[in-house]
Amino acid sequence: MTKPFPKPSFKKVLAIALMIAIGLSAAFWLSQNSTPSQKDWDANRQNLPDIGALEKRIELNLFGEEAPATGGMGADIDQPIDIEAMEAKLAGLTKNVTTLRQPTEQELVEFYQANLADYREASKFSFRQILFSRAKHGGQAYQKAQQALNEIAEGQMPLGDSSDLQDQYGLKSADKIDREFGNNFSAKLQQAVLDNQPNLPCWTGPITSNQGVHLVCIETAVLGRIPDLDSVRSQVINDWRYTVADN
Repeated sequence: MTKPFPKPSFKKVLAIALMIAIGLSAAFWLSQNSTPSQKDWDANRQNLPDIGALEKRIELNLFGEEAPATGGMGADIDQPIDIEAMEAKLAGLTKNVTTLRQPTEQELVEFYQANLADYREASKFSFRQILFSRAKHGGQAYQKAQQALNEIAEGQMPLGDSSDLQDQYGLKSADKIDREFGNNFSAKLQQAVLDNQPNLPCWTGPITSNQGVHLVCIETAVLGRIPDLDSVRSQVINDWRYTVADN
């Protein structure tokens, strides 16, 4: 006797339906722009959603995380489904992946100006650091660092905790600093420089990393260039659309 084919879960049906709807939307869009010039096509290619990003967005919005592994199709068929919550998620997802509106020039310029730091090229820094480790101080690491900063202001030089980090770093690029310190450490160094211009901050902090809390003395800072809008226009448009879709 032939075994019946297992029924797909409600979540998977919704995901498939959404993919079909997006495909139809893309087909409709193309039909309205059936004979574009090469220039128009190049300018509007960014309107089509990236398939990889679309699949990840579906997983995150429908399941709340990356798609969970199951024991096979239909493994969750008997689980209770909150239909209203699922429909709300589906509506939000559809809004996010089908936002194709072109921003006005004023909207784009204002968004770019408000987010200049996001488009800055990689900076480089040389600096000294004193670490107060979470492994040793736990939740008191930040207070220990602040106390040490006050001691430096009074002419004392406190000792930090030993670790595999160096006490002093020569000129290193932001990506190499972040690989070693994590937690966008280079962005925090950059902000400290911007906050203290025209002088370099020494000593300053506390600044957090993946190992604890630091006081830093920045000896050299080569801030990355901020490109003009036309150089990063496509990226800014995509960032603007993502922000608008989430609001």
